[in-house]
Amino acid sequence: MKLLRTYRFLALTTIALVMALVSSAHALTITPVRLEIKGEPGQVVKQEMTLINEQAVPVTYYSSFANFEAQGDTGSPAFVVAKADIGTWMKTSESITLGPNESKAIAINIAIPTDASAGGHFGAIFWGTAPNETTPGQLAISAKTGMLILLSVSGDVKEAGGLADFMTVGNKFWYNTLPVSFEYRFRNDGGDRIKPVGKITIRDTVYIPADRLDANPVQGNILPSSMRKFKVDWIKYSEPAGEPLATSAFGKFFHKVGYQWKNFALGLYFAKIDITYGSQGQHATDQVKFFVFPWQLVIVIVVVLVLVLWGSKKILKKYNRFIISQARAGMSDESLEQ
Repeated sequence: MKLLRTYRFLALTTIALVMALVSSAHALTITPVRLEIKGEPGQVVKQEMTLINEQAVPVTYYSSFANFEAQGDTGSPAFVVAKADIGTWMKTSESITLGPNESKAIAINIAIPTDASAGGHFGAIFWGTAPNETTPGQLAISAKTGMLILLSVSGDVKEAGGLADFMTVGNKFWYNTLPVSFEYRFRNDGGDRIKPVGKITIRDTVYIPADRLDANPVQGNILPSSMRKFKVDWIKYSEPAGEPLATSAFGKFFHKVGYQWKNFALGLYFAKIDITYGSQGQHATDQVKFFVFPWQLVIVIVVVLVLVLWGSKKILKKYNRFIISQARAGMSDESLEQ
């Protein structure tokens, strides 16, 4: 039963935090939403967070702590009841009352034990509207907003990992327009978090660089003993939200042509990922190929070229006939004068 309650707490708290971080709950905003800090064994690390009450009435918020670990390869954290590690090292105000639209800076102290293991320690500070009290047989769960704490404790930390794979989404090869979406999975076998940094360089058929993309646009970390998937899109033009769409087949066709023109790409392309990670600047690279053929745009271009060539030929013929007629007229005038 105790294990069941723990899993229930983990699931409900994770859902509540994710929803709060995405929507800001329209009630409480916390800044920053994530702290990435370093410390020494035996050191007390001091930080601050700001709480903003977005409601039109006074609200009392209560603090709580949790550890978190990687959950799958999406980068979503799984929160665990803090019985040891960083969740028990953190201290802040037990509660705070904020007036309507009031904001206040709150101190955070992280007392790192002298025997703390070197490497990454990951936790979260939650603020909710109900005290952290439990009664026999149940846990008090309320909507909470939280801040992630990513702490690196100095020492001899193993650094290991690498690129597990790199491909287009769905391993797709043929495209008729952009975007082309890439994904890669990065593995962390070390003792601290890894934040991959690098570029995806896209080259065209003759290997001239066409674009360079940030390989980690979300600035995501990979926690120890886990793997994370990253997604990167190559696109030049995005349609404005709410733009009216054509309804007729003719309108849809030319809407597609316009979109392909603004996202022009044609031929075989090569995408190479080059990532640097770890304190020693280790490298990881891989490459994938894909082909873009915007057939609607190509049809229009071919038709336009045919019409231009046909029209040019007609104009040239008329011009030649005009020159010949003028020459004949000139010769006739000379004959009459003689």
